[in-house]
Amino acid sequence: MEEALHGHLMDFIMTALGTAIVALIGFVWKISHKVAENTKKIENIRELSQRDVQELNKDIDMLMGKVDKHGEWTTNRMMSIAKDMNR
Repeated sequence: MEEALHGHLMDFIMTALGTAIVALIGFVWKISHKVAENTKKIENIRELSQRDVQELNKDIDMLMGKVDKHGEWTTNRMMSIAKDMNR
């Protein structure tokens, strides 16, 4: 009787241990998948941000190129700047 009880207890422990190992593997896989997803999102945001900064610098350079030597520009220059800017 005692040996049969011991056998059932060992079966239960092994089943619980196997379930815990499978759950741990699933948890680690899910976390690593989320980390990879978030890394891709961060990289996309970084690229968009970098592109926005480059476009802003290009627009600033274009504006500074339109300013005359006294730091002023005429209405005609302002109109040409407005036409040159991307919409």
